[in-house]
Amino acid sequence: MKHLCCPNIESFDAMALGIEDAKEMSLKLLSEDSIWIDLEPGGYTPEHQHDDKERIIVMAGKGIVKFGEEKKELQPNDFIEFEPNDMHQIINNNDMKLSIMCFRNQL
Repeated sequence: MKHLCCPNIESFDAMALGIEDAKEMSLKLLSEDSIWIDLEPGGYTPEHQHDDKERIIVMAGKGIVKFGEEKKELQPNDFIEFEPNDMHQIINNNDMKLSIMCFRNQL
């Protein structure tokens, strides 16, 4: 069993980790397959894809998810699932921090 208190986990700036095309993005590494991402106002993840599924839960804040050319509004408690190789991006277009949890390689 692993038990963590997410606010107490060290946060890393995405640019410092070498993640290109990200803005105002910080990460908390919860496990090898689970990441907490905070996007400050105006922040975004890189537009990217994975060779496995990714699941995202919106914990706090609002924003948009860009899926190919489609955009959808995000709010707390939203769940998103991307299939392998789905191009996607999360954008904080609001004035409050957007916090999401990302899970990959889950059964």
